[in-house]
Amino acid sequence: MKKIFTIYLIFIFSLSVLAKNPGQDILEKSDAKIIPSQCSYNISIESSDGDSQKLQGYKKTHDNLLVVKEPKRVAGSAYLRKKNIIWSYYTTNHKTVKVAYQAVFMGTLLNFGDIMATALSDDYDVIKVDEDPQFYILNLTSKPNHDGYKKILLTVDKKTYLPHMRSYYAVSGVLIKQSTFKNIEKDSLEIEFVEPLKKQKTTVTFTNINKDASIPMKWFNENYLDQINQK
Repeated sequence: MKKIFTIYLIFIFSLSVLAKNPGQDILEKSDAKIIPSQCSYNISIESSDGDSQKLQGYKKTHDNLLVVKEPKRVAGSAYLRKKNIIWSYYTTNHKTVKVAYQAVFMGTLLNFGDIMATALSDDYDVIKVDEDPQFYILNLTSKPNHDGYKKILLTVDKKTYLPHMRSYYAVSGVLIKQSTFKNIEKDSLEIEFVEPLKKQKTTVTFTNINKDASIPMKWFNENYLDQINQK
């Protein structure tokens, strides 16, 4: 009886391995190549109109925290993505409120999801995988009960699993924006966002990515955001 039960468990495990979406595995590997599941980092956002922001970031599994450093008038403001909810705290009114995934981020051309959803595998399922000689082309759609774009096409380098380009589409099928990954190093990377309809560009640069950073769990609490700048 024990032998039969063991064989049954092996059979079930084998089925689960076979059933795993290979595209999802590619997506997870690609995510891990850019922003580790736990790390601290610096982020700067430069818009083609001359506006700029600088923030300090902290990530722990599915949660992501950003603290504003510049511009000085809102320094100390903080943004927290906790699972599928985004919170914001502003030093201008000392209030913590929920914000939408698609809400504009700090007056840029980007939204909160563009900045705070650092791992696409958290929010998207891979429904199709195409290939060419150099890239995997993943067709993504947002998971049930998760905010996001209706569709993202992601190209991933076959040899390195590094992401190359993302194309973001609306429900109508219109291409909203594209982002290209550049200068990917061990502790830094650059993402250039372009909006074809507006003909504008935003560059997001991650530096000092430190996967060995010690990050207290209490920081990832919306009730702590008004204290985070005092750490």
